Amino acid sequence: MEAYPEDSDRKQGLTKAAEMGISFVPVVGSALQVALNELAGRRLADRRTAWLNDLAEKVHSLEDQIGDFEKLTSEDAFMDALTTAAQIADRTSRVEKLRVLRNAVVNSVMPGAPDLDAQQLFLDLIDRFTPTHVRMLRLIADPPGWFDRNGMARPNISRGSRAHVIEAGMPDLAGRQDLIMRYAAALTTAGVIDQSVTTMMTSGGVWGSGATPLGVDFLEFIAEPRSEAVQI
Repeated sequence: MEAYPEDSDRKQGLTKAAEMGISFVPVVGSALQVALNELAGRRLADRRTAWLNDLAEKVHSLEDQIGDFEKLTSEDAFMDALTTAAQIADRTSRVEKLRVLRNAVVNSVMPGAPDLDAQQLFLDLIDRFTPTHVRMLRLIADPPGWFDRNGMARPNISRGSRAHVIEAGMPDLAGRQDLIMRYAAALTTAGVIDQSVTTMMTSGGVWGSGATPLGVDFLEFIAEPRSEAVQI
């Protein structure tokens, strides 16, 4: 089809306008990018500072066992754990996860700490797990203790599965078998619980620990560090 002169002119005009528009985008985009970088940078800096301050307070309370920050920064285990944990902390605002990360860094240099390879494995699990994963693992590892610590009445289960205990102990998951299975599957894949939470068992099995030795070690690594002076 033959193009009319006005069509050609219109196309040239649109092309020129588009080129002019594009020429303005980098300017606007650059200004927005700079502003975003500054705002995000401040937020990230504030977040990391708050986490490091919390870590410093915990270290200070345990100086008699692990030494002060100056001593700890000369230890590879502490610096490896601190570097990895700080990177994970930058990616979350969840208080529960930040506390677990703090505990892990401190426990990396506590007496009886896991070897460096195990510590990196546990830090990787912290990165992958949500607070709900960790709560579920704690419940499965010690069902009676979970209910007692949280002031909850234990359900009367003569025969059932751990899923029934999870629903009772974690009300936010009540009626959500789909979510329970998804969280539990991740724990099973990670090797920290011993079997499916839907396996039927007697009351003794339901209320016994379902954590593997690896799961127990992981929970110890993320547990609240306490001074020997206040341990019973």
